[in-house]
Formats: sequence, C-alpha cells, structure tokens
Amino acid sequence: MELRVILVRPRNPDNIGAAARAMANFGLKDLALVGAFASDWGEAEKTWKAEASVSAIKAMDVIESSRLHASIPEAAAGCDLLLGTSSLHYLNPERDVLLLRDAARYCGERGAARLGLLFGGEKTGLTREDLSYCSAVVNIPTLPSQPSMNLGQAVAVACYELAGRGRAEPRAGRKPAPPAPPEEIARAAELIAARLAAGGQGHWTGRAQLRELRQGLLDARLTKGAMTALRLLLKT
Repeated sequence: MELRVILVRPRNPDNIGAAARAMANFGLKDLALVGAFASDWGEAEKTWKAEASVSAIKAMDVIESSRLHASIPEAAAGCDLLLGTSSLHYLNPERDVLLLRDAARYCGERGAARLGLLFGGEKTGLTREDLSYCSAVVNIPTLPSQPSMNLGQAVAVACYELAGRGRAEPRAGRKPAPPAPPEEIARAAELIAARLAAGGQGHWTGRAQLRELRQGLLDARLTKGAMTALRLLLKT
C-alpha cells in the first residue's frame, strides 16, 4: 500500500522537517502540505525549507519534493482513500474511528492501494470540517493523562505501522472494487449542493450541509464505477 502524508495547516517548519525525517526512516517520500503557514505565508515561503532542514536530517529529498496545496481535496488527488488522525481528546468525531493497528486492514477491505493520511496542525489538530473529507478517523492509543502527540512523533508512529505493509489482504469474499477517489466525492457533494440551491433549496448551501453531503457520500462507500455514473447524472 502506498502512503501519502498530508499535513494540514502546519505552523512550525521544524515539525515539518521531523515529519519528513520520520517518513524517510521508513522509505516514504510522498508529502503534501495544506494551508501551511497561513498567517504569514508570504514570508514563510522564502525560509521554511531552510528552517525545516534542521530537523529533516537526511530527508531533504522529501522536503524538496513536497507539494503545497490550497485544499484537502487537491492534496488528496490520486489517493484511493483518505483517513484523518485525531487524539479525540477535544473532538467528538462524526466519522467512524479506527485504531492505527487496524488501518491497513481497513484499506485492504476497501480495495485501496494508495492511502492519504491527514495530520492536523500543532495547536488545533483536524477540525470536523477537515475530517468530513475522510472515510474514518485513525486514533493512536495514548494515556488519558497525555493524549496528544507532537506532529513529528505522530507521523513517525503512523509510518512505522503502515509502511512496507503492502496491500493488506481483505477478508474472504469477493474482491473489493476500487473506491471512489476522495477528491471526486468532494466534487460530487458540491455539485449536489449547487443543484439543490438551483432548485430553491437554499438552506443546503451552508458549510454544515455540505459537510453532511460529503460524509453521506463517503459512508455510502461508492465505487469508482458508481461515482462515474453519479457524476454523469449530476451533469445532465
């Protein structure tokens, strides 16, 4: 199974470097950033790679090949499945929760060959809005007295668990069809909201309603073929 690490709103270049080093420890190179340094991007863009190099020991190839994105669907392009991470300490999630050790099995059962794994920013983690793009929430079990982990540490533990697993074998039964890609599900939710608004259902244009649509489509576990049919229907 291929793994893309997606850091959402990271604020500290040292933590990005630590995440890159953890990825390199386990042979991973696919790193994407969403909304990085949003408060002072103009200045940070000039210096963050140099600052990240302090902690990205022997992993600057990961930093140099990383991509900056404006949105989660954009960062997830090419992934078969998107999972978010959370300590669950401050969040009552609206998605199913998996322990990290069960994530590879979950991906195998869904027929996913490329997983996108989201990590939230250092201060707030992932929000409900962020997690609404994900099929499930991955939790790393920790003690209640110290539930959250440093960003670099969390990436390291996840990479250790998931790297080199290959494509996890599904349980006995028919071979699962490839799932609809996360970015296509996000796009379909927007098209449905637009159709509802055009039909006079204006209350379906809010962020909470759009989040509900995304989550409903994800929970339906649409295959690529079903998503193609739905997309054609929405365009007629």
